Parts: sequence; C-alpha cells; structure tokens
Amino acid sequence: MLLDWDYMLSKLPLIIDAIPRTLLLVLVSAAIGFILGFLLSIVRSYQIPVCSQIATAYISIFRGVPLLVQMYLVYFGLPEVFVHLNEAFAVTFFPVEFNKTFIALLIFSLYTAAYQAEVWYAALRAVDYNQMEAALSVGMTLPQAMIRIFIPQALVSAIPNFANLFIALFKQTSLAFTIKVIDIMAVAKMEAGSTYRYLEMYVLIAIVYWVLILAFEQLFAYLEKYFSNHKKLSAVSKG
Repeated sequence: MLLDWDYMLSKLPLIIDAIPRTLLLVLVSAAIGFILGFLLSIVRSYQIPVCSQIATAYISIFRGVPLLVQMYLVYFGLPEVFVHLNEAFAVTFFPVEFNKTFIALLIFSLYTAAYQAEVWYAALRAVDYNQMEAALSVGMTLPQAMIRIFIPQALVSAIPNFANLFIALFKQTSLAFTIKVIDIMAVAKMEAGSTYRYLEMYVLIAIVYWVLILAFEQLFAYLEKYFSNHKKLSAVSKG
C-alpha cells in the first residue's frame, strides 16, 4: 500500500496532543485581531488626525509583507532592538529573550488585525448612518449607539468575511513551527524526520486540519444563520 494506515493511527495521539497549542494560537490571535481590527476601522472611519494615517500605514505594511517575513523580523529582530536599547540607556529593562509562543501570538494577532480592520471598515460603512443620527437624537451616547445599533448590524454582513479570515489564519498558523513552536505542523515534521515517513505524517495532519476547519466552518455557518434570523425578527418586531 502507498500509505501505512496503522503507522498513521499510531501517530494520531501525538498530533491530537498538539491540537490545543494550535487552537491557542488561532483563537487568541483571532480574538485580539478582532478587537484591534475594530479599533483600527473606527480610527479610519472617523478620520482621526494622525491616528488615521498611522492606521492606514499599519494595514498596508502588514497586508503587504509576507507573514513568514514578519515572523522572522520579529523573532530575530525584536531581541536585537532591545539589546541596543538596553545598551543605549544603560539599563536591563528590555527583555532580550521571548517565549516562542508569545512571539507567534504577537505576529498572528497583528497580521490578522490588518485584514479584520478592512472587513470591519466595509461592514460599518454598509450600515445606514441615518440610524446613528436617530440614535443620538433620542439621547444615546456614541458608544451606546455603536454597541446597540451599528456593531450588531455590521456583524451580520461581516460574518462570512470573518469566517474566511479565521480559516485562513488557521492554516497560516502552520508557519509557527519555523520559530520552533510545537504545534501540529512541528510535531509532524519532527516525527517525519525521525522515521522518514513524510508522506504518512503529512497526509495525517492534512486530514486533521481538514476536520478541524470543517468544524469551524459549520460553527460560522450556524452563527451567520442565527444572526440573520435575529436581524429579521428584530425588523419584524419594529415594524
């Protein structure tokens, strides 16, 4: 047989043990990117002086530079920068060694925030601004109007795009092994290197990734349906 399925099944527990670390990278990075992306979109939407230009430059850089290059720049560059800062100011305040998982989370969060900012920006602009004026006219504050009116409506139209970004991020976290984070990809690579069963190990993790992503696709499909139905019910009740 081309594939040794018994061997693959014997290695499955090793891959399963690495799933929590992969999920940590994905879920934490997606959550931070979701919040940071929203803040960036608000800065751009309201054209806040200086901050708007900084946000635009941030989005352009993180979308324009390959993710792997960003990982290497931070992984190898950040300690070097902090060493020079410690020497320049004669202090030991800045750390020169970092937890590899922390570096991966930092990069994935900043990277996905740039893309989520674009999704948020488009979603917020799609909501009729007259609703904001109406909310403010009845005494709502700007934060209240955003939380009660703008954000819920924007989420309904943005969920499919957020789902695509989440799935893309899930697959991109496989690059974490390049900075020695022991995730699914790293375990497969180490096992394949020690046994020379590259095909079996990579087919195995392909199946694992596929199953995990299918599960999240179903979750996002449910969320999209739920929020769409909720929006329809709200419209009917108001009518």
